[in-house]
Amino acid sequence: MRRLGRWLTVTVLAISAGPAIAQAAWSGTGSGTGQAVAAALGAGGTPTVSVTGRSVTVSWSATILQGQSADDYTVKRYDSSGTAQTVGSGCAGTITTLSCTESSVSAGSWTYTVTPSLHSWSGSESPRSASATVQSPALGVTSATTLTSLPATVTASVSGFAPSQTVTFRLDSATGTTLTSTLSPTSVPANGAATATITMPAGTAQGAHTIYAVGSGGDSATASLTVTRPTVTGAAIARSAGGVSGAIKQGGAYYVYANVTGSGTPPAGLGSLTANVSTVTTGQTTAALSSGSWTVGGQTYDYRSAQLTAKSTLAAGTDTFTITMTDTAGTATTTSYSVTVDNTAPRASNIQTANVAGGIAGKAELGDTMTLTYSEAIDPTTVESSWSGASTPVIVKIIDGGSADDTLQVLNASTSAVLPFGTIDLGRKDYVTQTITFGASATSSTMLDSAGAITLTLGTPSAGAGTAAGTGAMTWTPSATVTDAAGNAASTSVLTESGTADKEF
Repeated sequence: MRRLGRWLTVTVLAISAGPAIAQAAWSGTGSGTGQAVAAALGAGGTPTVSVTGRSVTVSWSATILQGQSADDYTVKRYDSSGTAQTVGSGCAGTITTLSCTESSVSAGSWTYTVTPSLHSWSGSESPRSASATVQSPALGVTSATTLTSLPATVTASVSGFAPSQTVTFRLDSATGTTLTSTLSPTSVPANGAATATITMPAGTAQGAHTIYAVGSGGDSATASLTVTRPTVTGAAIARSAGGVSGAIKQGGAYYVYANVTGSGTPPAGLGSLTANVSTVTTGQTTAALSSGSWTVGGQTYDYRSAQLTAKSTLAAGTDTFTITMTDTAGTATTTSYSVTVDNTAPRASNIQTANVAGGIAGKAELGDTMTLTYSEAIDPTTVESSWSGASTPVIVKIIDGGSADDTLQVLNASTSAVLPFGTIDLGRKDYVTQTITFGASATSSTMLDSAGAITLTLGTPSAGAGTAAGTGAMTWTPSATVTDAAGNAASTSVLTESGTADKEF
């Protein structure tokens, strides 16, 4: 057989990507013995991924065939369930390099593959990369999240925002009040992170709030904080001698009391607390209040002024005063209150007894009552220290007057000290033949105040009382020790029981 002087070399390239696709190339001319060599274009190499903000960079190694690199690659992205996604700009279409960066990728966990091709033939898709996790847009407050004064500067950081966006900060909704702020850098950089200073304005309500970071490209995130500025919750004027609050008389000495809520003592964020009582005391527009603890009329206060004196001529009626709380940022809040000006002394207006149901008329017995009525409400603490006016145990004593009328006294149940009701004359000599106490043992006597009407209910007697043989009229001479809330001492004018003469009890 004759050999040909030239060789024909045939090279066949086969690419395995699903159904085999082959690429063939020939070189040389002539006749003689021929040979064919086949080779496959392999799968793409497993890509590596890195995340910067909302951008994912995908890199891979070249796919080589017979010393020749694939000339382009196709990149695919899959979600965590394996569903292919639309690849964003930067990695879409045909990539002729060995890496690409996909920008503005949605938050989630993603994997990537590459498929090589050489000329018009394709290799197979690579194994998937490790997961690339893209964080959701986030806003974090890096300063204190509890604000005790306003306006206040809040520092914060944004992350996971798509690059090149500007960010607006709003209060309590994505379309709420725009907050004064600065962003550094002024637009979101490639890593998706920036820092911000945000001003919470004066007048922001107490309680929980949400700051919204709204990106110009549609990204958004939120962060929470709380405003707990000190707050004045109550205030009153009370005479300096103590007792109930809410009234003053002309020329009387008094204090201004207030309560402030907040965290700590004194409350965090409190700059100063002052009272404007110029309607009561000339020139006192900013009387300072200091912290402490005082109880007036059963109410505890944590701030009080120095002792002040009302004008010597002050018309009766209602006057307004204000309390101004200024926080450490200089924002002031003013609240109005009122005080009653009372220049009239209380006086005795009635005295009556009542027989208990089923009792004997004219005989002092368990359950019988006597009511002493003043012309106005009195300060119960001037009758008995720390008495609120509620029903309280006492001892009632009916004293045998001998040749004079029998009289009645009221005693402190614990100390037996005589309480300042003045002189109560029962108008007859025959209610008792010896001094009798009611409530010293067994059932106590009680005392109850209702707007200046003080009812005494007799307890168990120490001995049997007599029965009055006829009618009479009681007289009551009050004590000036008892005062009203403004400090006006009770008149000591004698009051005679009104109505038809009757038997007491």
